[in-house]
Amino acid sequence: MNTIKTTALSSLIILAAFTAKAQTFKEPVGYKLKNGMNIIISENDRSPKAYSSFTLDAKAFEGKKDGVVELLNAVLNENVGKNQNISFNDNSGKLATASADLDKDLTQMASLIQKATIDQKSFNTAKTKLMASLKAHDYDYDQSVNEASINALTLADVQNFYNQISPEKTFLTIAGDVELSAAKSSAKKAFGNWSKTEVIASAVAK
Repeated sequence: MNTIKTTALSSLIILAAFTAKAQTFKEPVGYKLKNGMNIIISENDRSPKAYSSFTLDAKAFEGKKDGVVELLNAVLNENVGKNQNISFNDNSGKLATASADLDKDLTQMASLIQKATIDQKSFNTAKTKLMASLKAHDYDYDQSVNEASINALTLADVQNFYNQISPEKTFLTIAGDVELSAAKSSAKKAFGNWSKTEVIASAVAK
């Protein structure tokens, strides 16, 4: 539980960046779905929106190649399409939406994560945009994320990393203008049927 609370506090700090107003969160409630995914929920009726963060457990991916997370994020952003409420950067996927739309948008974000299109076209487009961002210095990337590390990555590298992502290696934080039981229901609907087998099948198919 200590690990969950520590991750919760870190995730909630990230979520708070979505709004300029200072937020006061209730004590986070942490639990696991049957597939092993860690869920953390914090109610805050003073918040104007519902926020969610999908985060990888860094300890489970210590041997990853430099830049592969950022390049996968860039590919996932190519999958997002017109939904401006969802974005992928750093070590997580982020959602900021109206409370009434949490169920719908969280389900869409879950679908993007579980059934991402990772083909040569999306890889090339994502890589070009990421390289342009690096050259423009428009984001504070880790020092290991540079032109050399990104150029060294292949489509297979991104697919293989994606293939390693499974529920028990992830955290989902839901916070803000949410009601605990409704947020639990949304989390289960969005990620409850996700299994490692489905992720493998999706990656291999591409």
